[in-house]
Amino acid sequence: MPHSSSQTPTVASQPMARAGKLLILLVASFVTLVPGGPVETRDFSGLGGPVFWGFNAFLIALAVIAIASAWGMLRGHIKAAWGAIFASWGYVFVVLLDLGHVFPTTPDPIPLLLGLIEILDFMLAFYVMALAHRALGHI
Repeated sequence: MPHSSSQTPTVASQPMARAGKLLILLVASFVTLVPGGPVETRDFSGLGGPVFWGFNAFLIALAVIAIASAWGMLRGHIKAAWGAIFASWGYVFVVLLDLGHVFPTTPDPIPLLLGLIEILDFMLAFYVMALAHRALGHI
C-alpha cells in the first residue's frame, strides 16, 4: 500500500533527524569531559573561581541550546537547525581553544583520551552543521 504524502518524510526531515540525534551524541560525549572526571584530569585551580565557573556556565548554556535544538529537530521544527548550527560552532570553538592551548591553560598536558574525544567531537560538530544546513536547504 503506498504511503500518503503526510507519512512520507520530507527531504529536509532526514538530515534534520540525523543532525538531532548526532547533536545529542555530541553533548553526551562532552559531558564525559567534566573536570575531575575519568577523562579530564587536568588541574584548573590556577584559573580562579570566576573564570572556571564562567567557562562552565558557558558550556552548560551551550549544552542546553544544543539539547533544545536537537529536541526541536527531532520533532520536525526546521528553525531548530539554526540552534544546532550555533551550538556546533560553539563546540568547534571550545575544542580549538583547548587543543590550541589558548584556554583553559593548565600546567598539565592534555590527556590522550581527552584529545582524541575532542578531535572526534570537532568532526562530529562539523557533520551536525552540514546536516543542519542541508535541512535548511543551504547545501
